[in-house]
Amino acid sequence: MWESAKTVAPTPNSAIIQLDVDDNFVINSTHLNMIRENKFNGHLRADPHDHIREFLAICNMFRYGEMQSEAVKLMIFPLSLCDEAKFWFNELNEESIKSWEQMRKAFINKFFPPSLFNRLLLEIRNFSQLVCENLTDAWLRLKSMLRKCHGHGLTKGVIIQIFYHGLDEPTQAILDVTAGGIFLYKTPNQAFQFLDDKVLFNLDWSTKSKKEHHQKSVAFADGSDSNTDNSLFMEKLKAMDS
Repeated sequence: MWESAKTVAPTPNSAIIQLDVDDNFVINSTHLNMIRENKFNGHLRADPHDHIREFLAICNMFRYGEMQSEAVKLMIFPLSLCDEAKFWFNELNEESIKSWEQMRKAFINKFFPPSLFNRLLLEIRNFSQLVCENLTDAWLRLKSMLRKCHGHGLTKGVIIQIFYHGLDEPTQAILDVTAGGIFLYKTPNQAFQFLDDKVLFNLDWSTKSKKEHHQKSVAFADGSDSNTDNSLFMEKLKAMDS
């Protein structure tokens, strides 16, 4: 009597409405393994845009036909999620996702909301060189901030203005001299190229300099009076040009 009266709750349907595919259709096992090895956990530092980019790059390695490609993405995307991200997906309304673009937008809106975008953009606009941070590290840090703020819409000219005005005065002076004039007078493309040539390609010099001269760090903002010392200024300038 008791056994016959028990009610078994129905298992909820997936949030994704599966598209029609051929009965004999099979997803490549290598494709599935690659997706499972690149999971998104939904934690604070996880980048949803990077995950989508990686997910699509893997999908593009396999060809299923134009009609089946959409279905494959929808079928295997949940397999690329774990932890907080998988919990979020399982909480979506049943059969609420009808297309890959709808799935992508729901995913991005959850893990890269407007509030996060606004915060990252504000941090970029308020960029400033850190104490004991050298020119190379400052430029790399700003570029990393820009990559994380997807869709920031900032032009190269604005980015160069933000970067230059975020540097301390000694670093600005060195940048002007090595640029052969006022750095901001360069076109945005020239300024970007200059920084890539003079900064990114000097990573080896920066590392060597730090090891050999701990007291004469290549950091351009250490808050000490030595930053204004002419001999140290010329030494940094000579090293940067080498």
